[in-house]
Amino acid sequence: MPRDPIHSHKLGIALLNGEKEWESSNLLCVGGRRIPVKYWGEFYKRGKGVKNTAWDALRVEWGNWKFIAEECQHYPDTTSFWRAFSDGNGKRFSYQQILNCIADQRISAAAQDANDACTFFDGNLDHPLAQGAFRYTKGGKSYVSSKDDAIAKKWRELLATRPDISSRVLAAQSSSQ
Repeated sequence: MPRDPIHSHKLGIALLNGEKEWESSNLLCVGGRRIPVKYWGEFYKRGKGVKNTAWDALRVEWGNWKFIAEECQHYPDTTSFWRAFSDGNGKRFSYQQILNCIADQRISAAAQDANDACTFFDGNLDHPLAQGAFRYTKGGKSYVSSKDDAIAKKWRELLATRPDISSRVLAAQSSSQ
């Protein structure tokens, strides 16, 4: 099992500079096959009978790279990404500032989506129209989700899979404009 093929700081900078290391990389080669960074988690976790100290060391940083790579996909190009993650003078944010910004944006989006779900169901996430979508089971007991991120995830799933709900949301948005 190969060890960490590159220092995390160098790869973080490569990802931020628009290099395609996430999708296509030669930083980790096994048996002549290149393993793109996005698959390192699967690769390291699948090592049978191997103590995964290499993955233990990489896991958190890989999660940060994934966080940034997913955000990069929301922009048409590297210039647009950097425009969003620079200060008013055009100075690019640091790696950690970008991670913090993305986290703040996701928290805000989850709060908005959770609020939208609560508004749609008149404050009752156990509404019959929700068909139990916001319920989960823990220790044999059923609960209604109360955390914004869990509610937002279920709300997005409902909007994607339930045309009856998504059409009502679109109609409500159209009438409010």
